[in-house]
Amino acid sequence: MSVSVQEMVRPSEAVDLYYYDAETSKKQAFATTQNTKYVQQFANLTGGSSVFTIPPQNGIQDIVVNAYFDAPGANVGLALPAGWLWGLVRQVSFRYGGSSQYFISGQQLLQNALRCQTSRASCDDLLNLGGNFATGAQLANRQMASIVLRLPHNVCSGVGKSHPLPTDCLTQQVQVTVELYNPGTIWTNSTGGALPAQCQALAFAQFQVQQVMFNNQGDALARRVDLATKAYAFPCEFVQQESQINLQNSTTPQDVVLTGFRSGEVKSIEVWLTDNADYATSGPTLGSATGYSPNVWYAPLSCNMLYAGDIYARYDNGVGQLFNLVNGNKASAFDTVITSPVVGAIQPIPKLAQWLSLPFAQTLVDEDAHYILVHGKPITNGIVNLSNIVVPYVSASGWTMHISYLYNTTLLFSQGTCDYVF
Repeated sequence: MSVSVQEMVRPSEAVDLYYYDAETSKKQAFATTQNTKYVQQFANLTGGSSVFTIPPQNGIQDIVVNAYFDAPGANVGLALPAGWLWGLVRQVSFRYGGSSQYFISGQQLLQNALRCQTSRASCDDLLNLGGNFATGAQLANRQMASIVLRLPHNVCSGVGKSHPLPTDCLTQQVQVTVELYNPGTIWTNSTGGALPAQCQALAFAQFQVQQVMFNNQGDALARRVDLATKAYAFPCEFVQQESQINLQNSTTPQDVVLTGFRSGEVKSIEVWLTDNADYATSGPTLGSATGYSPNVWYAPLSCNMLYAGDIYARYDNGVGQLFNLVNGNKASAFDTVITSPVVGAIQPIPKLAQWLSLPFAQTLVDEDAHYILVHGKPITNGIVNLSNIVVPYVSASGWTMHISYLYNTTLLFSQGTCDYVF
């Protein structure tokens, strides 16, 4: 058999690509099954907090929230925006066993889930499953929605799905709390009348978890290894609670300073802008006549990221969207529909929503990316400067910049509890 020059100079291991062998095939070590039978209803259907507790006995993967409004009846003056259940989430908190409790906002929850998707089409699907735009005759039907809680332990995609969080290694429960806005604030009401009772509260809402269970509980790690003296390392991704900065309402380039970093390696900084006019009803007002567009995001037209005076991302004139595409598997964007009320009716307007990823870490998008440690930038008691920020246009109500820090982290399980190592 002849040997090519390429084969001689390229360091690699020969793999049989004709016959399957021990190198080209794998098998599951411990037999498991999965189920989605564990559900728990929300305690509050008119807003406020509801707590989901999962006992420490099985592996857990994706946690979803399923909800619906009863049909208020055909009405051209009422409307729900696309992705309305995502927009109803104010914040989510989570605690694994005895770990610290952390919080993320509803917008971070959506952005985390969108980053996991493998295509623009799946991003659009994720938003639409979170509640379709509805008005007129569509409101004669029950309005249903489902969203996934993208937390540190789970990858909400079948491609590169993470292993289940092993609650069998814990002696305390997993706790997830979801806080909702008042459901009436998500509606647009251009009729001038009172908001129907069906719109002022969810008719139903529940948590549901996908579990992975051993066929033989004797295979559980805690029964085979003394976790009082040893630890199990579970690789994951941590997202710090978002910061919000009010920008000057001008298309003149402006700068902001980012602080509040925790000790650890920052993989990237995720940013998106919201026009304050789109969020005018994100409060106690029920059924605004001006419309509520909770999932309309804008990427800065230009933005540079600097640390210690060195530029790590220079994205001018919209080029950041192209860099995000060539460094990933999709554009950092999704399609949505907003409500634009006129007298006695609703006009749907399609919109392209965008965010911008400013990376420190080397690009790695693969099925096993979640458990390969790709180092980020160690930032301890430091500041990051975002310069040359240009907003898309001068808004009637001003702009808010949302900033989300992504960290490498590992959950260490030992002695019946777990906590993060950054």
